[in-house]
Formats: sequence, structure tokens, C-alpha cells
Amino acid sequence: MRVAVVVGHDDENQGAYSKTLDTWEWAFNLPVAAGVVQGLDARGAVAKLFERTAGLGYSTAMKVLTDELNAWSADLVVSLHFNSMGDTSFAGCCALHWPSSVRGNMAAAAISEAVAGAVQNRNRGAIAQADSWSGAPLYILRDTVCPAVIVESFFGSNPDDATKGGAARDSGALAAAIAGAAYEVVASW
Repeated sequence: MRVAVVVGHDDENQGAYSKTLDTWEWAFNLPVAAGVVQGLDARGAVAKLFERTAGLGYSTAMKVLTDELNAWSADLVVSLHFNSMGDTSFAGCCALHWPSSVRGNMAAAAISEAVAGAVQNRNRGAIAQADSWSGAPLYILRDTVCPAVIVESFFGSNPDDATKGGAARDSGALAAAIAGAAYEVVASW
């Protein structure tokens, strides 16, 4: 079993910002990704950390990343993120998958449920999505040859949700939940 773990965004374009945690998405997810790789390795899977190359522009960087992922021949790609909205009442976790991917849907549902348990927030579930909420293509879902999911663990814009997400990261529960769910779902295929 091979699972690719992707840190969403990059060190120049770090994604969403959480005032509560005083951190950016990319920086928040670096230790989570390392913990997911470690948790998968401990279960006997082969896991590898991937990051988008900074400074190439979004489309080019995503092409390079998806080419690397496809060359590595993963069984599943898990990309780590957190959400943010202007409306601070939004809360919960979800996992996105390509609309026609049956295994992507299975992985997204399992990982979202596990993350909700670890973070102790609302499970918004598996969401079939081809484009981001801003309309940009979700290359990681569209262009990988294996199933892929984008994990949105919590809303960094919601103080309560962000606090719970930070606590789950710091305790190791978030990484353990993602690793466990990813391993179990791929093993079921």
C-alpha cells in the first residue's frame, strides 16, 4: 500500500490564515503531514510526503506536483488543508473528492468521519467537487491517476473550530485519525 501525503499550498502561498491559531494553512499542516506519514509507516504502509514547488505559478506547480504523484504510483493521495470564510460561524470538517471517483468518495467519507472525531467538530462529510469554491480547478483531484482527497479539517476562521483543530494537531490526534482512516480504507479495496 502506497499513500502520498501532500501539504496543501506552499511556503510562498500558504493558503488560509487562522487568527485564532496565528498560523497559515501550509505551516499548520507541515507537522500534521509528518505525523500522517509516520502513522502510515507504523501500520506497514509506504507513505511519502509531497509539497508543491513554490514560485512556479499555481497551474505549473500543480502540474509538477501531480506528475510527481503519478510517477510515484500511490494508491491514495491525501492533501491536507483547513477552511476559512469571512463568516466566522462556519464550522466542521469535510473531505473533497473527484465527482466520479467511487474510491475517492469512500476515502473522503472515512477520513472526514475520523477527522471529525479527532477534532470534535461537525462532520460535513465527503463532498464531490471538481473546482474550488473560487472556481479554480482542483488539480490534485482531477489529474492524479489514483483516488485523491482534499481534507479540510476545520474552519480556521471560526475561533472554536480552530482551537479544536489546533488541540488535535498538538496532541497528535489529527494525524493519527487521518493515517488510520487512510490505511483502513485503502486496505478495504
